[in-house]
Amino acid sequence: MFPVMSSASKINGILFCVLLCGMFLYSLPAVLAFSSTQTQAMSLFLDGKLVRKFEHFYDKRLFLRDPSVELWANIQQAIFREGASGVVLGRDGWLFTNQEYLVPSDLEQNLDKQLALIDKIHQQLAQKGKRLIMLPVPMKLDTYAEHSTYVPSEPISDLYQHFSQSLAERGIDTVDLRSTYQSVAASEPLFLRNDTHWSPKGAELAAQTLAQQYPELLGDTFYITQTAGEKQISGDLLNYLKFDPRLAPSYFEPVHIQLHETLKQEKGGLDDSLFGEEAISLALVGTSYTRIDDWNFAGFLKQALQRDLVTVALEARGPFESMNEFLAGPAAAGGEVQTVIWEFPLRTLLAQRQIPSP
Repeated sequence: MFPVMSSASKINGILFCVLLCGMFLYSLPAVLAFSSTQTQAMSLFLDGKLVRKFEHFYDKRLFLRDPSVELWANIQQAIFREGASGVVLGRDGWLFTNQEYLVPSDLEQNLDKQLALIDKIHQQLAQKGKRLIMLPVPMKLDTYAEHSTYVPSEPISDLYQHFSQSLAERGIDTVDLRSTYQSVAASEPLFLRNDTHWSPKGAELAAQTLAQQYPELLGDTFYITQTAGEKQISGDLLNYLKFDPRLAPSYFEPVHIQLHETLKQEKGGLDDSLFGEEAISLALVGTSYTRIDDWNFAGFLKQALQRDLVTVALEARGPFESMNEFLAGPAAAGGEVQTVIWEFPLRTLLAQRQIPSP
């Protein structure tokens, strides 16, 4: 006895065919647009990358994508009080990167690898007659744990001290910024509420702390920092919030910062160019904490140390890439730079996996 197709089954089959035809017609413009942008289609196809690339391209153009993402994000926020992967919702509108909560199982091995590489760089600089001073930047979670909905784990809380002590055992000079941050955090916004980076105040305090702990670096060139306006910051952590702002408006409240600029003051009304250019013996190597002008860290450091400096900083590349950039440049090869300050965000110890060798 063969099965007999009912009228309902016929309707479902017809609707399915119509749906397939509709999706086929809808997809044609995407296929044509994708094909017009590919100049190495055959090589990508042979490597198995073409399909994945098209899938990513098509997914972004799918008309149901954004509503579906927002719907799921609304459910996550309403039921579980969670944001998208990459962000942790805190109290009082604070946001934290999930990197600062996730302790890798191989933390000790990864830490040893990075310490060995830092020590190697330290020795390379020493051979060239240059001094290395590490400036580990504390984690936002460690500094403002009271705004977190989860208590930081012990490895997270102890990581700064452990890292600094390990550097000291290798004879590497290190700025103790964590103690200063913890003593001031309650009264000053050292990190931005909706961003992974420090605030201009946090950058200024870091520069002042370094100058206090290493007074031998102080120069005699007068720099002054002045306010240059105000800016509303759309923090990088807001990119992970896909739910409707009306569900939790405190996370979307704008953050405003004061912008600063640091200027060199002339002596006695005479331009320094009359006496020749000043030799720059100090270098600052850093990440986005240094690279982004909104924080003005390089400027604050010039003011705190009263001397000019060479800056090498890369955004979204990690501290080792920045150091490699410096080591490959003329400042490392020449003899003028005598001291290298390395701004090093502590949270990269948790996230860093592929460590580029110098």
